Amino acid sequence: MTTPRDLLIVFGSVQRVMRSEKAAREHGLDVDAVPAPRSVSSECGVVLEARSADANALSDILDTLKLVPKAVYRRQSGTWTPGTLRPTVSMDAVKLTRGSAYGGCGAKLSKGLLHTVLCGLPRLESDDLIVGIESADDAGVMKVSDELAIIHTTDFFPPMVDDPYTFGRIAATNALSDVWAMGGTPLAAMNLVSYPLKELGRDALKEILRGGLEAMAESGAVLAGGHTVEGQELLYGLAVTGTVHPDKVWRNGGALPGDALVLTKPLGTGLVTTAAKGEMAEADHITTAMRWMTTLNKDAALVLRNLDPHAVTDVTGFGLAGHAAEMAEASGCALELDLEALPAMPGALEAAATGLVPVGAGKNRTSIAAVLEIADGADELRVDLALDPQTSGGLLAAVSPDAAESLVRRLPGAAIVGRVTDGDAGAIRLL
Repeated sequence: MTTPRDLLIVFGSVQRVMRSEKAAREHGLDVDAVPAPRSVSSECGVVLEARSADANALSDILDTLKLVPKAVYRRQSGTWTPGTLRPTVSMDAVKLTRGSAYGGCGAKLSKGLLHTVLCGLPRLESDDLIVGIESADDAGVMKVSDELAIIHTTDFFPPMVDDPYTFGRIAATNALSDVWAMGGTPLAAMNLVSYPLKELGRDALKEILRGGLEAMAESGAVLAGGHTVEGQELLYGLAVTGTVHPDKVWRNGGALPGDALVLTKPLGTGLVTTAAKGEMAEADHITTAMRWMTTLNKDAALVLRNLDPHAVTDVTGFGLAGHAAEMAEASGCALELDLEALPAMPGALEAAATGLVPVGAGKNRTSIAAVLEIADGADELRVDLALDPQTSGGLLAAVSPDAAESLVRRLPGAAIVGRVTDGDAGAIRLL
């Protein structure tokens, strides 16, 4: 019986697919250029289909041609899962999420609890500290000279997917995002790892780190080191350093009444991964969520730099509504979110309809209850979507209406989701 093709290689252009297909066939490999499943590619309609048994040979051919895939997907348990051509461990051998009560950014402590913990603690001040903890921004920024400031950030969490490589790439992508949310460029990163070695073995750790490294390489950052401890629960992430001009730092404050709010990725990672953990998510829905979680916010930030954003933040564990509330508070304005305009990942609203809402969504609602207004008759499933804790979510930007239209045209997946209005500072209205 013929072994089925279980690899999809995404190049981003038809020409590269054709070149790789021709070269692989000349070497006797069983490959084919096939229509791209929408779950793995929204940019190019063709991908290369191959067999995992030929992965090493195909990798050598691509190296010779100097063709670097944009992404590789392996069929694992019926799902197309982000991966690499030369893995050291199979997802079928490891189930990372079994040891975690929470997954991804849904594991964050609630905003309200953090406020009570930090309240009263002394602040360490410096005239060179441009951005500190005072406005819940995405990273800290220190001025080094009149031309240079350094961005400091860190992010780590437990797994929300079972595949080690995919988890590593998602966690690194999420950590790197903070630098772009501040208007900067990633420079270097350090691994942060807590790892249950006896339960998972060393091969899975290698794949987690490989996933993180590939995200770093795509971002332009280098790995400068790290710290690894043996712990009872798996945690992985990065401490990231970036650079930015002191006069060009983006803040989550500065939004102006009349601004449009643009979100650069669809919502629903918490809902879809919760459904996946309960084995109630469709394979294509899981694949799409993983694709978005492994998509860097690099391109979104590059487009935004030409549009003079007034305020920017990235959307992670506090959900769209929670991070919007932080933007509203820091800007001294109110924000309105149009529930019907919120872009939803496939399967997200279906998960909410069946009650598969992550615990973090409830924590997010409680944390902003004092400033949250939900319109009468609002679609409760879309309210859940607005509160859903995102892992490696998109950027939320307050820009002029004209800039918003330009951003949506130039960035696939982006959507205008609301507006900035006069009103009580920090108020969020879900309409």
